[in-house]
Amino acid sequence: MIARGWRSKLPRLLIAGMAFVAAVAIVSEIESKRDVGGAPVNDEPVPIIESRTWVVGQDPMDVIFDGEKLWVAETGFGIVTSHGLDGQHLDTADVGGQPAVLAFGDGFVWALDADDGSVSQLDDDAKILRKFQVGLEPAGMVFLGGHLWVTDPTRGSVSQISPDGGLERLLEIGVSPGAITKTPEQVLVVDGDTLTVTGVDPSGEIVGSFEYPDQIDIGDFEHVPGVPTAFLSTPDALWIAFGDIGQVMRLTLAGTYSGLTRIPTGRLSLAWSGSELWVASADAGSITRISSIGTIIATHNIGGEPTAVTHDGENGWVVDDDKNALIKLTPVESIPK
Repeated sequence: MIARGWRSKLPRLLIAGMAFVAAVAIVSEIESKRDVGGAPVNDEPVPIIESRTWVVGQDPMDVIFDGEKLWVAETGFGIVTSHGLDGQHLDTADVGGQPAVLAFGDGFVWALDADDGSVSQLDDDAKILRKFQVGLEPAGMVFLGGHLWVTDPTRGSVSQISPDGGLERLLEIGVSPGAITKTPEQVLVVDGDTLTVTGVDPSGEIVGSFEYPDQIDIGDFEHVPGVPTAFLSTPDALWIAFGDIGQVMRLTLAGTYSGLTRIPTGRLSLAWSGSELWVASADAGSITRISSIGTIIATHNIGGEPTAVTHDGENGWVVDDDKNALIKLTPVESIPK
């Protein structure tokens, strides 16, 4: 089954001081002998992963990599912290409230507080430059083309916001636009109520939209998408994660359905390693690694409650809300079964 037809013509690229805990662990694959439509992998080596853990503050909800270091939103303490690639704590910004979503752009880190609808702008040293309102109940945020783009499901909108906090444009998109991602050319927003992906160019013009499948027959059951909990654009695909039912849908860049992968249910976060999709499942305490074509490479049980994942090109990084930890995950040589 493929996505319904385009509503307008879109280009192919439619639509990227804490204590160190001396904990080093080797985690092996725990499940995923099959992916949807895939073949058994029983004869293949078991991929393993090495982990190192550092303690961070209360209730870490997001982590991003800015190309040089990591930034963690510690929602319980109302702070944003930066960390080196050896896990060491560097700087702290006391932004107040409940920062829960981070983005990087134009040399700054942007921290979204979904509780009070504000964004804090931080420089490289975690100095707070300004704080401004962006919506009623903002849900997702990216930076593209010199602007912040913020979704607000409550008012069915996407806001284009200048770096100084000025509202450039308010776009009414769908019923409940939530998860958001970007390509080099445009911002992409997914609406779980209308099952629609909408593309917006850097100037704020809606380029077009398409609908993803509302039902897919897979063997002995029928997949019905729920609320998208994460959305990510990668060089060759679009990925929509549905946490309630434990599925990641793969679409081509032209919007055509190309596969569905079963993963653990719960809050999900997506990151791209350069060759693999990493999926953090909070309820299962696991990381699932998926190939660029949608086949499962491994699912690793790391325990706890991983709420967000990012990747620096060599290592995955997870924040764990249960352990209040920042975890570095490094794939190592596979071992025979």
